Amino acid sequence: MSRPLDIGIGQIKGLLLKMGKISVDATRQALDGFYKHEDNYAEVKMWSNTVQMLAEEVEDRATELIALNQPMASDLRILKAYIKIAYDLERYGRYAMDISEIRHRIGQWSDIDDDRLTLKELGEAALKVMEMSLKMIETMDETMIFELSKIEASTDDMYFENLKNLSKCKGDPVAIVANLLTIRYLERLADHGSYIAESISYAATGKRISIR
Repeated sequence: MSRPLDIGIGQIKGLLLKMGKISVDATRQALDGFYKHEDNYAEVKMWSNTVQMLAEEVEDRATELIALNQPMASDLRILKAYIKIAYDLERYGRYAMDISEIRHRIGQWSDIDDDRLTLKELGEAALKVMEMSLKMIETMDETMIFELSKIEASTDDMYFENLKNLSKCKGDPVAIVANLLTIRYLERLADHGSYIAESISYAATGKRISIR
């Protein structure tokens, strides 16, 4: 028979996975709008706000479980990790909204004709990290952290390479600003993916590991 604590932990896990799916969808939508110069800020903001509300629900439920039950050390690690992960997933949604807000706030811009820029590749790598972090939440497979860390490290390399190349561009200043902001948000998305991986590793093993 399942303990009430186990049921509660399972429900929180379901909320986290829901948050993650919405956040990944929101990020894909935000990037699609950025590439196509379409203003989809209202829709992405709505998804981001939903993720924020779910994050608050996770924190409330986890706190209640800790207060009303007597969680063992392993249960307490999971609940602490879930609270932290909820924050990281909330940042997923927020950065997706930030990307979509660029077009909404600063208007249209011309594409930068420079083959050295790899923003789309950076976007796909960041999304891969996000998806892997959700898989780790679902499976509690802490061994995935090493593969995730390699992809996250590649996003850092692409971020700085794009930053350097954008600093040398002579195109539309609005486009340069838009691209600079977006690569920064993508780099931060990947960072939060690594934070989630670290939290899952801690929850599963009791050992703290840093891949940053």
